[in-house]
Amino acid sequence: MAERSPSGAPPAAPSRPPPTDVFRDDARETVIAVFGDSARSGTWYPADRVVAVAGFGDVELDFRDADLPVGPTEIRPFAVFGNVELIVPRNLEVELNGVSVFGSIQHTTDRKAGQKLFDRVLGKPPPAPRPPDDDDEEERWLVVRGWALFGDVRVRVVDR
Repeated sequence: MAERSPSGAPPAAPSRPPPTDVFRDDARETVIAVFGDSARSGTWYPADRVVAVAGFGDVELDFRDADLPVGPTEIRPFAVFGNVELIVPRNLEVELNGVSVFGSIQHTTDRKAGQKLFDRVLGKPPPAPRPPDDDDEEERWLVVRGWALFGDVRVRVVDR
């Protein structure tokens, strides 16, 4: 049974669970796909630095429901004859740098993002801006520094 505070309310749960993965510590998490696929999606708790290695396979990291630490989260994708794809919500800033040899490193958006240009050309008013999330007062962003050798590193921006 959980201990209760003097006010009778249960204690507050920590915002980030302790690491339980062999390939993870407080500062770094490693996701590996060799001759197969690996993915992180849904509610997950990325470390401050995530290393994604795809060798003849694919790694997909979906950040739409991820509980990111405050400040920058560094992503280090290595795609060797494979692909690393990062799926990010539109409100998450991404800095993308990398080197590709016989591959590609790219940052793309879904079709709805291109719709803004068509609406502006056709004279349609822009949609009302979304109010900021009240619980997201502290800034979070991704810093992606990747390598692609006969493979691809992709950052795909989507609406939730």
